[in-house]
Amino acid sequence: MSTPPPPHPAYQHNPYQQNPYQQNPGPYQQAPVGYPQPSGPYEQAPGGYGQAPGGYGQAGYQQAPGAHPSAPGAYPPAPGVGCEVCGASPAAPVTVRGHQGMLVIMRQLHRRGTFCHTCGLAVFRKMQSDTMAQGWWGPMSMFITPVTLLINLFALARIRKLPAPVAPQGPGLDPGRPVFARPMGMVGLVPLLGFASLVLLILVGLAAG
Repeated sequence: MSTPPPPHPAYQHNPYQQNPYQQNPGPYQQAPVGYPQPSGPYEQAPGGYGQAPGGYGQAGYQQAPGAHPSAPGAYPPAPGVGCEVCGASPAAPVTVRGHQGMLVIMRQLHRRGTFCHTCGLAVFRKMQSDTMAQGWWGPMSMFITPVTLLINLFALARIRKLPAPVAPQGPGLDPGRPVFARPMGMVGLVPLLGFASLVLLILVGLAAG
């Protein structure tokens, strides 16, 4: 019996030969099972949906180690909170008013600024004592001056609430002596007492009538 001829060499089966229709590696090759996202600018961060740094060219918002918004020193203090005269802190915005009566004409003054306790007290004492001595000499000024002195007491209360200033950057104002211990304050005390007596007599007369 004759032996059958072997198969044609061109059609010989090779178990290790690739499938002629298998996709070659390239940009369109599918990923293995699990379909992980390819590495690139749109890659997701592990374990979350946040984009990795550089996803859209935006900078990350990573905080520095140990920094927390509620921790002391997380943010630097805001500028412009010191006294405008000496630079000390704490300071507060204060407005101190003054008045000058000059028979026919009168002039309304004010000093507005951010002051520490010491400089604010100096501004108050100066404006208050000058108003007491110069504010009465006019028909309308006799009524405007007491109101101005009373309004300044609210500014004084705000100044007294400030603690002692610290870390001054330069020389401040000298508060000097209290208002009624100054010559201008002593001069103004006479018309002030006269005005107070007049108001008291009017009140007593209204109560008796």
